[in-house]
Amino acid sequence: MRKGSHHSVEARKKISEANKGKRHSLESRKRMSEANKGKKLSVETRKKISESHKGKTLSLETRRKMSEARKGKKHPLYGKHLSLETRKKISEANKIAWQRRKQTLA
Repeated sequence: MRKGSHHSVEARKKISEANKGKRHSLESRKRMSEANKGKKLSVETRKKISESHKGKTLSLETRRKMSEARKGKKHPLYGKHLSLETRKKISEANKIAWQRRKQTLA
């Protein structure tokens, strides 16, 4: 196709139908993943992503899997010791977050 020319609506539909159900290979997916790592998303894009996730509830199975993925040695703070000052900061931040959450739910 020449530069500057566009596919017709029918041609785009035909291409779309031909590609439906096709999956990228693991190798291709890995390359695409690597290509997008480190890219900074615009504020607008981040807001769109945030809006699309709001109100969604995760299934019990998904929540269980997420929980398992962060237990024991896989937990990011496993084996680390936080100072009393750091623990107080976390505690205060959590209190504020829960107050905000209660206000939005009420």
